[in-house]
Amino acid sequence: MKKIFLDIGFDYDFILYGIVSQEASHRLAWLINNQVNTNFSRNDDLQLIFENDELLQVSHFSFNDEINHLQFDFFSNKDESNYWMPELRKIDYFIMVKGALESFRKRKFTEPFKKIEAIQIITEINHRKLKQKERLIF
Repeated sequence: MKKIFLDIGFDYDFILYGIVSQEASHRLAWLINNQVNTNFSRNDDLQLIFENDELLQVSHFSFNDEINHLQFDFFSNKDESNYWMPELRKIDYFIMVKGALESFRKRKFTEPFKKIEAIQIITEINHRKLKQKERLIF
């Protein structure tokens, strides 16, 4: 009898941006809302439990663009002692874009961020090359 295996992998169909900024997450979300014309609102913190039962909690904001069928998640890369993505220690925050990406204009999206003085860098990250990319599935 022939065996058939069903391999259900994670959906990595999103765009990931990294932000370097010294601002607090709530203040940076407010600055982005004012400059980029978004409406990020605070969600429950994202939680990650390590093998040694250590808990990582990072701030999380989201915004749904119902017109363009896009979902934006803005979250911190670190709490007091640990990193969400340890291989990206220089990144302070992430913005993840999901949904109808075929109509998403990357350059048009990132241009307003350059006008925010509190943001030193915003860059697209190739999440497919990350060692712990499964941490981005939530």
